Amino acid sequence: MKYKWPLLIVAGVFLVTGVLLSFNENVRGAVKLALLGKEVVIISTEEETVTVMARMDEGGGFQEVLSLIETEGWLLTDQLGSTFVFTRGDESLVLMLKMWTNQYIVAEMTEG
Repeated sequence: MKYKWPLLIVAGVFLVTGVLLSFNENVRGAVKLALLGKEVVIISTEEETVTVMARMDEGGGFQEVLSLIETEGWLLTDQLGSTFVFTRGDESLVLMLKMWTNQYIVAEMTEG
């Protein structure tokens, strides 16, 4: 077979690349969004920090993240660039938004 080795090399490169990318939280989040069809997905949870991802969709993902927070009773009290501060009683929540690509945003929510 004439193309046996080139095909094996290309398949190996794709396999290694796929395995390495699967360890990236943001790649897993984008795949979850694509497969599940949800507006917002949780990509990690650590102690008091929850990281979520949403599609940008001309600001729609940003609005989905904000409405998710507000439905839990948080009130927006301050904004510093892409950082938002919410309060609920005597608790506070800090939301930091960042663009992962031009199609996805990643939001880190830290209670404190």
